[in-house]
Amino acid sequence: MTDELGEWEPYPVARVVEVMTGITDDWWLSGGEALDRFVGRRTRDHGDVDVSIPSANSDAVTERLAARYDVRIASGGRLYPREATVEPHHNLWIRERDGGPWRFQVNLEPCDGATWTYRRDERVTRPRTDAILTLDGVPCTAPAVQLLWKAKTPTAEDESDRAVVQPLLDDAEHAWLAGAIALAHPTSPWRR
Repeated sequence: MTDELGEWEPYPVARVVEVMTGITDDWWLSGGEALDRFVGRRTRDHGDVDVSIPSANSDAVTERLAARYDVRIASGGRLYPREATVEPHHNLWIRERDGGPWRFQVNLEPCDGATWTYRRDERVTRPRTDAILTLDGVPCTAPAVQLLWKAKTPTAEDESDRAVVQPLLDDAEHAWLAGAIALAHPTSPWRR
């Protein structure tokens, strides 16, 4: 994936897991790669690899990453030095210190010790144990939570992810997702 912000050549997921495990014990795989882990197979090509951390840990995690990598704040379609004061910012892009392609993205999410909160609508919460699952030894965003992120304005890729993942959700996850979409994204086409 390439755009005006630079080329993406993501690390393999195993490498991202290795990096993040060495940086912090409070992180989880998110995005399409987390959905693939839930499904148990590669469902499509992904242009990046996302991980998430609690936003309260962002300063410490950013410092540790910056000791080894080039870390930039991604906000509003622009990249800023990690030291910049940018509000709001919810994403960090990571690459080697000497430049080159972007390797993975770190999402900053409201998540305390017991509760995950949906950043786009704080009325939507889940116990952390339901929002973050361990799949094949890797902490991952729960599939219903990941589909909620995609429900706001679904792209063709989001529709593809939904078609593969939603039939695998149990009744409780279907109900949670439907309620969360109705609350946070009442105009979503997925509400029908």
